[in-house]
Amino acid sequence: MIKLNRNLVPDTVNTSPDYYCTWQTQLYASNDGGPQGQRDILNENALFGRSFPNGWTDFYPDARRDLLFVMDDSWDVPYGEGPFDSKWYGSLILDAEKFPSFAGEKTENKIALKAINEAVKQKGWRGLGGWICAQTAPAFKGADREEYWKARLLEADFSGWSYWKIDWGEDSRDIKFRKMINTLKKQFAPKLIAEQAMITELVPSSDVYRTYDVPAIMSIPMTMEKLAEVLVFDAESDCLALIDCEDEVYIAAALGCSMGVMRHPMAGPLPDGRPDPSFPDLHRNLKTKLDEVTRAVRWHRLAPAFAVNGSSTVISDEILTDTWQVEDQPREIEAWWKFKNGDVIEKRAPAAIVRGLPLPAVVPDSNGDIPFITAAKNPNGAVSIATLGRTVGRSFKTPKCELVLDTEDAAVFGIFGEYKSLTLKTAKAISKSHILAQDLLDNASYDITDNIIIGNGFITVSGELIYKIGTMCAHSGDTSEPGLIIKIENY
Repeated sequence: MIKLNRNLVPDTVNTSPDYYCTWQTQLYASNDGGPQGQRDILNENALFGRSFPNGWTDFYPDARRDLLFVMDDSWDVPYGEGPFDSKWYGSLILDAEKFPSFAGEKTENKIALKAINEAVKQKGWRGLGGWICAQTAPAFKGADREEYWKARLLEADFSGWSYWKIDWGEDSRDIKFRKMINTLKKQFAPKLIAEQAMITELVPSSDVYRTYDVPAIMSIPMTMEKLAEVLVFDAESDCLALIDCEDEVYIAAALGCSMGVMRHPMAGPLPDGRPDPSFPDLHRNLKTKLDEVTRAVRWHRLAPAFAVNGSSTVISDEILTDTWQVEDQPREIEAWWKFKNGDVIEKRAPAAIVRGLPLPAVVPDSNGDIPFITAAKNPNGAVSIATLGRTVGRSFKTPKCELVLDTEDAAVFGIFGEYKSLTLKTAKAISKSHILAQDLLDNASYDITDNIIIGNGFITVSGELIYKIGTMCAHSGDTSEPGLIIKIENY
């Protein structure tokens, strides 16, 4: 393995609408204060303060240039008010008490929104977004709905906001409302990205469609199940039609989707010492896997998220079943689901989802197990693949298997997860090629030509080498699975 003075990751900014969202950080900082505690904790100090557990705009120093920062529920709602007693839900007016440095009685809302956007960007983030309640705020009851949202889109356009995460509300299941937002946005805030959810019929005509909430313990099979429902659509013209698979960042990277990152760097229990129910440390412990986020968004510099195209999506007929047994502790320690001790939770999903390529061949491990798998060929020709772990009983692991993927004529590959071996078949002439590899966290590549098997139209890389390269620049204490780029290059 020879180190080269070359960086395979371009020094550009990720163009995919990937974002970090504050909701689970709100839960953590409020000591799981319930939805109301989470709403009240979102304020200026939480974003920009220096005392623990504040300063959220300081998160992800290595990734935030590639990420948008999305304030979740309730940046536009006063302290102590909830969705059923506040007249401001859906107002999109930055609350002056929560954000006194930006908003006030004499400050126009569009000026306040622009000021906080600039403050977030000065911290190094790509831009700012916000959680949007899907309703006309009760304070404006009787307003013409189209004019109401036109005014808010014009403010978003003036302030330079990047993203609207449109969630629940009185109109959340109203397809006419959501289609209206998609239409008005194109006219009055063309640079704003509007994320839709809940109504799968909206997938083809939206900028982004979010697969929606899943608990961390069963996030992989539940996300795979949801993706199988939405990746069968074909995009309409004049829209992004991307799928956001939330915090499953390696699925997003390998499947050409965007991501809404929820994990955050405040690892361990809540500030009061109780377990963090959002990211249980008895399972994947996602708060110790921040390197995955950086690797995923850096791969998106090379292979951005791309529009749904149902005709090129292949979904495995094989269904895998994951299970989790709830026991010996109250359910709120493990997740927000409503199960009691002793219950066995069962989730089923397709074994593999692939976009633009045939399904890979997989040899089960010595126990007869296989991982969940995602793979895709990007419109720019790059190919990506990920193996994803399994949850059984009360354990999580990734079966290490032999995989063979036909990549057609690809020469650039993003590899995520763990393997026994990975064979990449390619139509490229490779007999006189050099094979380069690089941890997606790194800025230097390695020539691994002599460390792999090169055959007639294929290369085979061992799982040990994938792990070695793909975690080479891991931060201390980070438990992320490998993420690397491999490139076939002629000299």
